[in-house]
Amino acid sequence: MILPVEAWMDIRRFAPLRAAGATWKEIAAQAGCDWRTARKYLSAGAPASPPRARSRAGTVPRLVDPFTDVIDAWLAGDPRLRASVIHERLVAEYGFTGHYCCATFVVSMSVTSAMFTVRHE
Repeated sequence: MILPVEAWMDIRRFAPLRAAGATWKEIAAQAGCDWRTARKYLSAGAPASPPRARSRAGTVPRLVDPFTDVIDAWLAGDPRLRASVIHERLVAEYGFTGHYCCATFVVSMSVTSAMFTVRHE
C-alpha cells in the first residue's frame, strides 16, 4: 500500500526527533505508525518526495479501443448520434462485448476532440 502524502508529511516532521537519538519505536508511537514505516521514511537514504504509485496507463487495453475508428467515422457522418445508438450498433454489427459505459466514454472523447479541432483550426 502506498502511504498517503499527508501521512508521509506527518512522519517526516519527526526527523528532528530521530536526529536527537529517539528510537524507531518511540518515533512510530508519536507518529501513529509501525516502526518499520518510520524507519523507511526517516532513514538516511529515504526519498525526499512522497511515495507514488506506478502509472497503470496503457497496461490493459480497453475493450472499445479497436472500435474507436468506427465510432469516429459514425460521428463524422452524424454528429448528433447518441451513445446508446452507437453501443447498440457496435454490438449488432461488430460483436462488441463491452458495456455501454465504455462506448459513452469514447463518444464523449470523440465529440470533445472534434469540438477542439473545429474551434482551433
